Amino acid sequence: VDRCLRTLGVVRIPLLVLTHFHADHVAGLPGVLRGRSVGAIETTGLAEPPGQAAAVRRAAAAARVPVVTAGPGERRRSGPLSWEVLWPAPDTPAAAPAQEGPNDASVTLLVRTAGLSLLLLGDLEPPAQQALLMAHPALPPVDVLKVAHHGSAYQDPRLIHRLHPRIALISCGADNPYGHPSPRTVAALRARGAAVLRTDRDGPIAVTG
Repeated sequence: VDRCLRTLGVVRIPLLVLTHFHADHVAGLPGVLRGRSVGAIETTGLAEPPGQAAAVRRAAAAARVPVVTAGPGERRRSGPLSWEVLWPAPDTPAAAPAQEGPNDASVTLLVRTAGLSLLLLGDLEPPAQQALLMAHPALPPVDVLKVAHHGSAYQDPRLIHRLHPRIALISCGADNPYGHPSPRTVAALRARGAAVLRTDRDGPIAVTG
């Protein structure tokens, strides 16, 4: 993350969103904080795994950056960027482990900027994806979808059908041991007309409008 931000020349971050506390989503925090002005860190209310959650709070405290919990329905704006927190929902057990673990407590954002809509799903698994659809029955199609859980095989087909993204972004490491992204997931996205971009093959990806 630090290298990406340096390449882009980013030295000020008004709000840093950590979807949940798994290491692959928070281990880059010290690099982000180093030499940059960060206004606040926003994350899920489910502090699992506890060791990683504690590490985030220690790093934030050392940098004197406040940590806040994302609230359902919360709306914010920064310059031309606006977003709404769609998940965790009010009836989600955010203070205790969800049945499927921390992934299902991922902060999920609907973002709008430059005439584009983007949905960022974190690592939501199918149970939470289904609950997201029920909690937001008017969820519109989006231009860009950040595919849940690195494009794993565990996706709810109804959510993909509803979102009908023009572009699907998959963040995954080359030759990762989990086999992400799943060929089945890639095929399902393409069947809905999405252009699928993945970091293991396409390298760093920027959505510029």
